[in-house]
Amino acid sequence: MKLNKSAKIIVTVFLILLLLTLFGFLLVFPSYNKVSLIFQDLDPYRVSKNIYIDFLSKLSPTLEKFENRVFAAGSLEESLDESFVLDRKLLEELHANLSIDPANISGRISEGTTSGAMMEGFWHFPTSVYPGQKGNVVIVGHRFQYLPPAKNTFFNLDKVKIGDSVNITQDEGDYTYIVTDIQIVEPNDISILQETDDYRLTIVTCTPLWTSEQRLVITAKLDKLYKKV
Repeated sequence: MKLNKSAKIIVTVFLILLLLTLFGFLLVFPSYNKVSLIFQDLDPYRVSKNIYIDFLSKLSPTLEKFENRVFAAGSLEESLDESFVLDRKLLEELHANLSIDPANISGRISEGTTSGAMMEGFWHFPTSVYPGQKGNVVIVGHRFQYLPPAKNTFFNLDKVKIGDSVNITQDEGDYTYIVTDIQIVEPNDISILQETDDYRLTIVTCTPLWTSEQRLVITAKLDKLYKKV
Protein backbone atom coordinates (compact mmCIF):
# COMPACT_ATOMS: atom_id res chain seq x y z
CA MET A 1 0.00 0.00 0.00
CA LYS A 2 1.50 3.30 -1.09
CA LEU A 3 1.58 6.21 1.30
CA ASN A 4 -0.08 9.40 0.20
CA LYS A 5 1.85 12.65 0.10
CA SER A 6 0.73 13.80 3.57
CA ALA A 7 1.73 10.51 5.18
CA LYS A 8 5.15 10.68 3.54
CA ILE A 9 5.68 14.17 4.91
CA ILE A 10 4.68 13.06 8.44
CA VAL A 11 7.01 10.05 8.34
CA THR A 12 9.87 12.19 7.03
CA VAL A 13 9.38 14.82 9.73
CA PHE A 14 9.21 12.10 12.40
CA LEU A 15 12.47 10.53 11.23
CA ILE A 16 14.19 13.92 11.15
CA LEU A 17 13.01 14.70 14.68
CA LEU A 18 14.16 11.28 15.87
CA LEU A 19 17.63 11.82 14.42
CA LEU A 20 17.84 15.30 15.92
CA THR A 21 16.80 13.91 19.33
CA LEU A 22 19.48 11.21 19.21
CA PHE A 23 22.08 13.73 18.09
CA GLY A 24 21.06 16.13 20.88
CA PHE A 25 21.29 13.35 23.47
CA LEU A 26 24.78 12.35 22.33
CA LEU A 27 25.82 15.99 22.39
CA VAL A 28 24.32 16.96 25.76
CA PHE A 29 24.71 13.80 27.86
CA PRO A 30 28.52 13.99 28.27
CA SER A 31 28.11 17.53 29.63
CA TYR A 32 25.07 16.78 31.81
CA ASN A 33 27.01 16.51 35.05
CA LYS A 34 28.99 19.70 34.46
CA VAL A 35 25.93 21.70 33.44
CA SER A 36 23.83 20.53 36.39
CA LEU A 37 26.59 21.52 38.83
CA ILE A 38 26.87 24.95 37.21
CA PHE A 39 23.19 25.56 37.97
CA GLN A 40 23.82 24.44 41.57
CA ASP A 41 26.57 27.06 41.87
CA LEU A 42 24.12 29.81 40.87
CA ASP A 43 22.33 29.46 44.23
CA PRO A 44 23.04 32.83 45.97
CA TYR A 45 22.39 31.39 49.44
CA ARG A 46 24.98 28.67 48.92
CA VAL A 47 27.54 31.15 47.58
CA SER A 48 27.15 33.59 50.47
CA LYS A 49 27.15 30.80 53.06
CA ASN A 50 30.30 29.23 51.59
CA ILE A 51 32.12 32.57 51.55
CA TYR A 52 31.16 33.24 55.17
CA ILE A 53 32.23 29.87 56.54
CA ASP A 54 35.39 29.79 54.40
CA PHE A 55 36.31 33.21 55.82
CA LEU A 56 35.77 31.98 59.37
CA SER A 57 37.87 28.86 58.76
CA LYS A 58 40.76 31.00 57.53
CA LEU A 59 40.56 33.20 60.63
CA SER A 60 40.35 30.14 62.88
CA PRO A 61 41.60 26.97 61.12
CA THR A 62 39.94 23.71 62.11
CA LEU A 63 41.72 21.23 64.37
CA GLU A 64 41.96 18.78 61.46
CA LYS A 65 44.71 20.93 59.92
CA PHE A 66 46.92 20.40 62.97
CA GLU A 67 46.19 16.80 63.92
CA ASN A 68 48.92 14.20 63.61
CA ARG A 69 48.34 11.48 61.06
CA VAL A 70 48.17 7.86 62.21
CA PHE A 71 49.22 5.31 59.62
CA ALA A 72 48.42 1.63 59.42
CA ALA A 73 49.88 -1.17 57.30
CA GLY A 74 46.82 -1.52 55.10
CA SER A 75 43.43 -0.03 54.34
CA LEU A 76 40.62 1.31 56.52
CA GLU A 77 38.93 -2.07 56.30
CA GLU A 78 42.04 -3.82 57.60
CA SER A 79 41.94 -1.62 60.70
CA LEU A 80 38.83 -3.52 61.80
CA ASP A 81 39.37 -6.20 64.41
CA GLU A 82 38.60 -9.59 62.85
CA SER A 83 36.57 -10.47 65.94
CA PHE A 84 34.25 -7.49 65.46
CA VAL A 85 30.60 -8.50 65.19
CA LEU A 86 27.80 -6.29 63.86
CA ASP A 87 24.76 -7.25 65.92
CA ARG A 88 22.23 -5.13 64.08
CA LYS A 89 21.99 -3.08 60.88
CA LEU A 90 20.17 -0.21 62.55
CA LEU A 91 20.69 2.40 59.82
CA GLU A 92 19.32 0.06 57.17
CA GLU A 93 16.29 -0.63 59.37
CA LEU A 94 15.77 3.14 59.66
CA HIS A 95 16.15 3.60 55.87
CA ALA A 96 18.98 6.07 56.40
CA ASN A 97 19.95 8.18 53.40
CA LEU A 98 22.85 10.61 52.85
CA SER A 99 22.54 13.52 50.42
CA ILE A 100 24.65 16.51 49.39
CA ASP A 101 22.40 18.52 47.09
CA PRO A 102 24.99 20.97 45.68
CA ALA A 103 27.05 18.00 44.40
CA ASN A 104 24.10 15.90 43.16
CA ILE A 105 24.85 13.14 45.67
CA SER A 106 22.11 11.05 47.25
CA GLY A 107 22.02 7.41 48.31
CA ARG A 108 21.11 5.06 51.08
CA ILE A 109 23.50 4.16 53.88
CA SER A 110 24.48 0.50 54.10
CA GLU A 111 26.06 -1.48 56.93
CA GLY A 112 28.42 -4.42 57.19
CA THR A 113 31.80 -5.54 58.51
CA THR A 114 33.60 -5.40 55.14
CA SER A 115 33.93 -2.91 52.30
CA GLY A 116 31.58 -5.13 50.32
CA ALA A 117 28.81 -3.10 51.93
CA MET A 118 29.77 -0.26 49.58
CA MET A 119 28.23 -2.23 46.73
CA GLU A 120 24.85 -1.69 48.41
CA GLY A 121 25.22 2.00 49.36
CA PHE A 122 27.35 4.46 51.29
CA TRP A 123 29.08 2.31 53.94
CA HIS A 124 28.73 3.33 57.59
CA PHE A 125 32.06 2.30 59.09
CA PRO A 126 30.88 -0.14 61.77
CA THR A 127 33.06 1.05 64.66
CA SER A 128 31.95 4.68 64.31
CA VAL A 129 28.99 6.28 66.05
CA TYR A 130 25.55 6.73 64.52
CA PRO A 131 24.36 10.00 62.92
CA GLY A 132 23.35 12.59 65.50
CA GLN A 133 25.47 11.03 68.25
CA LYS A 134 28.50 12.65 69.84
CA GLY A 135 31.67 11.43 68.17
CA ASN A 136 32.82 10.69 64.64
CA VAL A 137 30.34 9.26 62.13
CA VAL A 138 32.38 7.75 59.28
CA ILE A 139 30.81 7.10 55.88
CA VAL A 140 32.86 5.50 53.08
CA GLY A 141 31.78 5.17 49.46
CA HIS A 142 32.94 4.29 45.96
CA ARG A 143 33.89 7.19 43.67
CA PHE A 144 32.79 5.87 40.29
CA GLN A 145 30.69 2.77 40.95
CA TYR A 146 27.94 4.62 39.06
CA LEU A 147 28.17 7.61 36.74
CA PRO A 148 26.02 10.77 36.56
CA PRO A 149 23.14 11.31 36.28
CA ALA A 150 23.10 8.55 38.94
CA LYS A 151 23.49 10.19 42.35
CA ASN A 152 24.22 7.17 44.57
CA THR A 153 27.99 7.45 44.36
CA PHE A 154 30.66 9.95 45.42
CA PHE A 155 31.56 10.86 41.81
CA ASN A 156 31.10 14.58 42.56
CA LEU A 157 32.50 14.62 46.09
CA ASP A 158 35.41 16.80 44.95
CA LYS A 159 32.85 19.46 44.02
CA VAL A 160 31.75 19.84 47.66
CA LYS A 161 32.76 23.14 49.24
CA ILE A 162 33.25 24.36 52.80
CA GLY A 163 29.86 25.56 54.02
CA ASP A 164 27.83 23.00 52.06
CA SER A 165 25.17 21.01 53.89
CA VAL A 166 25.24 17.22 54.21
CA ASN A 167 21.83 15.80 55.08
CA ILE A 168 21.20 12.43 56.69
CA THR A 169 17.55 11.43 56.76
CA GLN A 170 16.11 8.42 58.57
CA ASP A 171 12.83 7.23 60.01
CA GLU A 172 13.58 8.52 63.51
CA GLY A 173 14.89 11.99 62.63
CA ASP A 174 17.03 13.99 60.24
CA TYR A 175 20.47 15.53 60.76
CA THR A 176 22.23 18.30 58.88
CA TYR A 177 26.01 18.62 58.98
CA ILE A 178 27.99 21.61 57.69
CA VAL A 179 31.24 20.98 55.80
CA THR A 180 34.16 22.54 57.69
CA ASP A 181 37.23 20.88 56.21
CA ILE A 182 38.40 19.16 53.01
CA GLN A 183 41.63 17.19 52.79
CA ILE A 184 43.46 14.51 50.84
CA VAL A 185 45.20 11.72 52.77
CA GLU A 186 47.06 8.51 52.04
CA PRO A 187 45.11 5.22 51.80
CA ASN A 188 46.63 3.89 55.04
CA ASP A 189 45.87 7.01 57.08
CA ILE A 190 43.47 5.86 59.80
CA SER A 191 43.50 9.12 61.75
CA ILE A 192 40.22 9.91 60.03
CA LEU A 193 38.64 7.05 62.02
CA GLN A 194 39.65 8.41 65.42
CA GLU A 195 36.95 9.09 67.96
CA THR A 196 36.27 12.76 68.65
CA ASP A 197 34.55 14.76 71.38
CA ASP A 198 32.45 16.80 68.96
CA TYR A 199 29.51 15.93 66.70
CA ARG A 200 31.33 15.09 63.47
CA LEU A 201 30.69 13.43 60.12
CA THR A 202 33.63 12.14 58.06
CA ILE A 203 33.04 11.17 54.42
CA VAL A 204 35.73 9.20 52.58
CA THR A 205 36.24 8.19 48.94
CA CYS A 206 39.04 7.60 46.44
CA THR A 207 40.89 10.38 44.63
CA PRO A 208 41.86 11.46 42.00
CA LEU A 209 38.87 10.40 39.93
CA TRP A 210 39.31 7.01 38.19
CA THR A 211 42.09 6.01 40.62
CA SER A 212 42.48 4.75 44.20
CA GLU A 213 45.83 6.43 44.83
CA GLN A 214 44.68 8.59 47.75
CA ARG A 215 41.60 9.39 49.80
CA LEU A 216 39.42 12.49 49.64
CA VAL A 217 38.09 13.28 53.12
CA ILE A 218 35.22 15.66 53.87
CA THR A 219 34.72 16.71 57.47
CA ALA A 220 31.40 18.21 58.60
CA LYS A 221 29.96 19.26 61.95
CA LEU A 222 26.39 18.87 63.18
CA ASP A 223 24.56 22.07 62.21
CA LYS A 224 22.68 22.68 65.47
CA LEU A 225 25.91 22.52 67.45
CA TYR A 226 28.26 24.05 64.90
CA LYS A 227 28.90 27.22 66.89
CA LYS A 228 29.81 25.13 69.95
CA VAL A 229 32.20 22.72 68.22
